[in-house]
Amino acid sequence: MGTFLYALGIIILGLCIGKVIRWLVESQRLPASLGIGRILKLLVRFVLLGINPLILIGAFWIVDLSEFNLIYLPILGVTTIILGGLLGIAVGKLLKLNRAQTGSLFVSGAFVNLGSFGTLFCFLLFGEASLAFVALFRIFEEFVYYTVAFPIAKAFGTKQGEEDNRSVILKILKDPFIIVSFTAIVIGGCLNLSSLERPIFYGHLNQTLVPISTLLLLIPIGFSMNFKSVKGYLRESFFISAIKFVIVPGIITTMAFLFGMGEMHNGMVLGVILVLSAMPPAVSSLIPPQLFKLDVDLANSSWLLNTALLFIVLPILYFVVQLF
Repeated sequence: MGTFLYALGIIILGLCIGKVIRWLVESQRLPASLGIGRILKLLVRFVLLGINPLILIGAFWIVDLSEFNLIYLPILGVTTIILGGLLGIAVGKLLKLNRAQTGSLFVSGAFVNLGSFGTLFCFLLFGEASLAFVALFRIFEEFVYYTVAFPIAKAFGTKQGEEDNRSVILKILKDPFIIVSFTAIVIGGCLNLSSLERPIFYGHLNQTLVPISTLLLLIPIGFSMNFKSVKGYLRESFFISAIKFVIVPGIITTMAFLFGMGEMHNGMVLGVILVLSAMPPAVSSLIPPQLFKLDVDLANSSWLLNTALLFIVLPILYFVVQLF
């Protein structure tokens, strides 16, 4: 019980800090010259390029990666993204929405909050060793977003200028977040194979870094939250809830079980897969609607409502994983 209360506490604190900063800016108690938006972007970069690599290196250094079935983790991660997006399109067709609205449902279904929420919950529920499995699950996440999700979202909307496949691939290869994450995984994997013992302090360090990184990533989210957009798209947002919290995790977890992953690491791997496949839309799901003239309010509504539903979903996940 204390585990998910701690997780919820971190979420509430991060979002509230962000909202307070937004209120201070809008009430002009914080001068515009401070450049709060730029500071928050730098904060995200600091977490993704500074803190997260340290966490990944430490996690991969100690985890047992010898089981062949772990190769299915990246496959299941990609399937989670694609399946959620396709179901979003199906809902758009079912509800007879226009192309812009259907495109927003696609990105809400496809983009998954694996980074802040998924990582934190797995860490708190299963411990530091689970972070390596989290990294394997989402190892192709950005690649699929750039090469599959963004082009599909663009097909539902419009954008000035065209971008060929070569420029997309180059963007992926030059993305510092992808480069740093892969480098951290390789370094951690090499240390895992070496005879070097991980220092004892590293475990205590990760115990601190994981919740701090999540807290810092939630502050910009709280800053950008817009509650006014929810009321107009409750029906569509609840359809996304069914996709995110019931259909996709049910299918992905069943696939993992059929792949023989049910007993791996005493059920930890299956639990990680369940938690990650049951996460709400990522903040990045709000970017394509702005770029490609999709329904921005629908995307905002879906993201906000389903993020709020974590307060109901997380306790359920907590009790379910106890059965593994």
